[in-house]
Amino acid sequence: MNELPNIVDLTEENVREVLIEQSAQRPVLLDIWAEWCEPCKSQLPILASLVENYQGKFLLAKLDADQQLGQQLMAQLGVRSVPTLVFFHQGQPVQVLSGLQTEAALREVLDQLTMSPVERIKLQVDQLIEQGQHEQALMLLQQILQEEPENHALQVLQVNLLLEVGRIDDAKTLIAALPADTAGIAQPKAKLAFYEMVAEAPQVAELQARLHDDENDHEARYQLAIRQVIADENEQALENLLLIVRRDREFREDGARLLMLKVFDQLGAGNPLAKRYRGKLFGLMH
Repeated sequence: MNELPNIVDLTEENVREVLIEQSAQRPVLLDIWAEWCEPCKSQLPILASLVENYQGKFLLAKLDADQQLGQQLMAQLGVRSVPTLVFFHQGQPVQVLSGLQTEAALREVLDQLTMSPVERIKLQVDQLIEQGQHEQALMLLQQILQEEPENHALQVLQVNLLLEVGRIDDAKTLIAALPADTAGIAQPKAKLAFYEMVAEAPQVAELQARLHDDENDHEARYQLAIRQVIADENEQALENLLLIVRRDREFREDGARLLMLKVFDQLGAGNPLAKRYRGKLFGLMH
């Protein structure tokens, strides 16, 4: 008999409680195995590791295929071989995996089943952001924040989305309401500064035309860099600013270098692009 937390042997006495009642509270992973099955033995450490890592988010139910109960359930579920894993959710089998499975494959299913409603919406928000659908992402995020109004990490994400959709005043108000030491707030604060600067910058086509006529028009290049940051073209912006630093340190009282530092803040600590251009800037300065 299993005595480990979150692992149970399935029996005639507990089968309904585990597969129906328990799976209504959290997912149940039914492991159909046999003593003579070598792949079953190979899969056991993977399952044990997942049970430990997920810390009670799912229950592992072990079913011996050679026992009468095992034969009955295999027939009901249409299972013909071992090892087979059956995921139960809300009292129903929702997925069946036959044969030896990788940890990654099992995690993919478990992550979906063990997500809270808030986590599920957060995943949808991330997907919408990747697709460039920032307005829709903002609406979903605001749904989450109704459930977790004190979640500062989500508030920071909301600030970023407000900036993306051009609601600058709303972003300012939210930044002012958050503690100054909120993790990640430096990035949207830095980007907000660019939004304020861009209000006075000429349009991209005009700036590019000026640079076409005079590649040493540092003011045009500086303003273009601001536009590029707003458009998330950060590498092009940093390249333009680095060129100004290389050609004229006195421009705007070392303004190009200082603006590069603001871009680094906006990208955040540890960003590979920021690291690379910090190195380039350091090399140029020394």
